[in-house]
Amino acid sequence: MLIDNELGTWERRVALARVVEAPPAATFGAIRRVDFLESPVVAVPNRARVLFDRVVRPGVADATVPARFGFEQLVAEDGGFHLLAEEPGEELVLGFVGRWWERGYGRIDWTPEEFRELHRPGCAVGAWGFAVMPYGRGGSVLVTDVRVRCTDDEARRHFQRYWALVGPFVTAMGRPVLRLVAREAERVSAPAAA
Repeated sequence: MLIDNELGTWERRVALARVVEAPPAATFGAIRRVDFLESPVVAVPNRARVLFDRVVRPGVADATVPARFGFEQLVAEDGGFHLLAEEPGEELVLGFVGRWWERGYGRIDWTPEEFRELHRPGCAVGAWGFAVMPYGRGGSVLVTDVRVRCTDDEARRHFQRYWALVGPFVTAMGRPVLRLVAREAERVSAPAAA
């Protein structure tokens, strides 16, 4: 899988799968179209994080939750993610790097070319992959896989405390993300009503 090439070793991982009643092409296309904030399970923790930053860590420019939070927003210049690899119609992998336990997610500047060997002190490196495979007669299986590794012991200590708080939410967000993608794929591939 492409994610293995980008982040083959990790310290934390959340991997989930779902059968989708839509062909692989429709399912893969839906990944780029859904708004993840349509799910309260995704929206509420993200909005709470912004509120926490505003209240507990004042003095830095206020972060905001965008009106829409989909693929294009993730890979936008201020989205914090980069597209690392893609096999059209089958897999894609996004990368994200930072000190997420800091205000504004502790984003740092980095390039996709340096991702595999990135060892900046005090950072965590993450990959978020989607894979789509044919399943049964006209269906597909959608997999989401989030992996994180820390660059050093300092980052590991911070990340472990951060993960103790947010890890359950990250894990809980996986199924709603799969559900949103499946719903969109099934919607676009449903036969038109006569």
